[in-house]
Amino acid sequence: MSTNKKIDPRTKRSMRYLRNALVQLLEEKDLNSITIQDITNKAELTRGTFYLHYQDKQDFVVKSIDDMLNELIEEVKPTQEKNKIQEIDVDNPPLSFLRIFEFISENHDFFRVMLGDRGVPEFRSRMLKIVQEKVYAELLSSIKQPEEELPIPNDIFISYITSAHLGVVCSWLENGMMYSPVFMATQLTKLTLFGPIRVVGLENKISLPK
Repeated sequence: MSTNKKIDPRTKRSMRYLRNALVQLLEEKDLNSITIQDITNKAELTRGTFYLHYQDKQDFVVKSIDDMLNELIEEVKPTQEKNKIQEIDVDNPPLSFLRIFEFISENHDFFRVMLGDRGVPEFRSRMLKIVQEKVYAELLSSIKQPEEELPIPNDIFISYITSAHLGVVCSWLENGMMYSPVFMATQLTKLTLFGPIRVVGLENKISLPK
């Protein structure tokens, strides 16, 4: 849960060490097998330090996820007003697209593990919601037609476009972030505006609706 309280730098540092320790341990074994002692040993901190900030392992995991996702929200939130679909330039991606890739790049170990097989199951669904509400909010709000006039139901459209975005992020992480955040944001902009068929040049080989 987000809070407006300022956190002491030493506290923030300890919490970061513990979070990084969790990520490193998740590379080795499943969450259920990880103990608080494992986490504090890996972070080179005492159990007392752990219990200063968290009630138990579940509280620690939930708050660690909340902290990271709240930081992600802060990264994309300031530029929402610039992301209207009519203002998007295919060669200059929306800043929210760029910032989400930049932020994930800066915290790539955390996101790669959490979105992977050993991650916390609810993390993916919560991140999907953020992509929908914070990254695509203006794009979706630009659809003025009544839902019954759209070619597909609105909920299917929203599910497709946000799941595709997260899928691109996951693939990028799994493949070692071979491309820069700018390149990824630009490609995602093209896919969002034109769809996969037109981007790969198959529109002349497939009968597409006008």
